[in-house]
Amino acid sequence: MREASGSSAAAVPAGKVDEVGAEVVAIDLDKVTLSLRDFRTIAGENPIGTNAEITAALNGGNRRQSRLIPEGVNVNGKGEMVDRWGVPYFFHQLSRTEMEIRSAGPDRVLWTTDDIISH
Repeated sequence: MREASGSSAAAVPAGKVDEVGAEVVAIDLDKVTLSLRDFRTIAGENPIGTNAEITAALNGGNRRQSRLIPEGVNVNGKGEMVDRWGVPYFFHQLSRTEMEIRSAGPDRVLWTTDDIISH
């Protein structure tokens, strides 16, 4: 399990993480992490709910109607933020102000050893 910190620009085929580079994937997760930080700044706490509900909150569905999803973050047809492999991020709220974000990693399966995690 790799620890990182952001979100996504282009889908990467399974097994090609070395071509993308761990640094790029960490930047992806940093983007999502920073969006959540910005949301906490205006709302005082994390958005809650499913990936789609969190994405909606970051995309203007908040009391200030602020759009906080950064450039380069992909959103699928279900309204979910997805990683470079097209898999929806898994959001786990640890507290009102701390959120764990999990990318399935190159195998596209959550809860395996190649998952990339940000806090």
